[in-house]
Amino acid sequence: MRHHSLAKKLPALVLSVGVLFGLLSWLLLKHHSDNLANNALQFKSSATLDRLLDKVPSAALNNDTISIQVALQKATEDPLIHSASFFDQTDQLKAQSARSDRSPSELAIFSRPIEVRETSGGRVEITVDRGLIIATHQRSTLYWLLLWVLFTGLVTYGCYRYSEQLSRRIAVLVNRLPGNSATLGDEINALEKRLEPLLALSLEGDNESSNGYFCTLVSAKLINRQRLSAQLNRDNLERLFETLDYCTLRTLELYGGHRIEGAEGTINFYIRSTECSKQHLLICLMAVYSLQQLLERLSDQRGIDLEIAWTLCSDNVAMVPIFSYHEQMGRLKQQSIQLAEKLHDGMIVLHTTLYDGDQLSTIARFVTYDKDCYALQAFTEERQLLLEKQIQHLANICLYEPNAETAPLT
Repeated sequence: MRHHSLAKKLPALVLSVGVLFGLLSWLLLKHHSDNLANNALQFKSSATLDRLLDKVPSAALNNDTISIQVALQKATEDPLIHSASFFDQTDQLKAQSARSDRSPSELAIFSRPIEVRETSGGRVEITVDRGLIIATHQRSTLYWLLLWVLFTGLVTYGCYRYSEQLSRRIAVLVNRLPGNSATLGDEINALEKRLEPLLALSLEGDNESSNGYFCTLVSAKLINRQRLSAQLNRDNLERLFETLDYCTLRTLELYGGHRIEGAEGTINFYIRSTECSKQHLLICLMAVYSLQQLLERLSDQRGIDLEIAWTLCSDNVAMVPIFSYHEQMGRLKQQSIQLAEKLHDGMIVLHTTLYDGDQLSTIARFVTYDKDCYALQAFTEERQLLLEKQIQHLANICLYEPNAETAPLT
């Protein structure tokens, strides 16, 4: 059964439980009905003999055969009493009444002696149709068995239809999951086998998120924010900021960054990885450089001056608990604000204590700006060509869409 489908196993299990329940219930009901039949038999025989003994002894004393025959006939008027007989002292049959309308399947004989003036006056004997009594009490058992068969059949059929649908749905889900299609066992076993690799990856991911990520916070401070507010009216200023947000969003989609709340006139986002590496810092620098060049093209297109200073600050940040995450991100924001106050337009400065200038030279060219701070000068030629293609792609999306408004902001 381990290798059979759920569409077969579940109905078979329900049917087996139903049959076992029916068998045990039938044994219990049969025992109970047999006891009831025996009690009814004893009660009927005792009551009938008591009535006969009220009339037959006096009639036997007076040798009144007619009264004895009448008493016996009244006893056999009961459908359960098949015959009633009177025997004298010598055990000779003197009177009898018997039913002839049916042939009983099983008879039970009961008799009692007759005592007349403390001497034996013979005996009375009756035969009770025991089979009719048993059949009467077993009829309820038969009705219950019919009800049990109907109920078991309906439940088994309903379980079969449900398990068939369940089996089909699980099979569709299993086929969509990666893994070997020749998995042995039922659908649940196959689903477990397919999910094992995914669960292992999920556990690894949970461990990583509990240990935290290495995050690089990027802050873009708009140095001439107040001057732009004075030069542009409210509508144009809102249009400019909407375009800045749109350019930032598209760039982050390309590099896997996440926007977070920043101070007024500052754009903040972060890029995270499971560990600190120069490759991670290179990705962050490429994202910053691409967004910087994109905004410079926006500045030229709209005829405005966007003076932006860029800072990159990195640290290990725990995702949980949430207050710890916000506390660590707050320290990175404060560090970026303090560093940005010293920068000029267009500068991209990386703050790191994990690598020195010589180590960073393998990913780009830097000059030392301050302690643990390095200003980006240029990328390698191959990297620069790749960045130009990415910048052009972003410009086509953000700046040169057919419906985009490209009129200068005045």
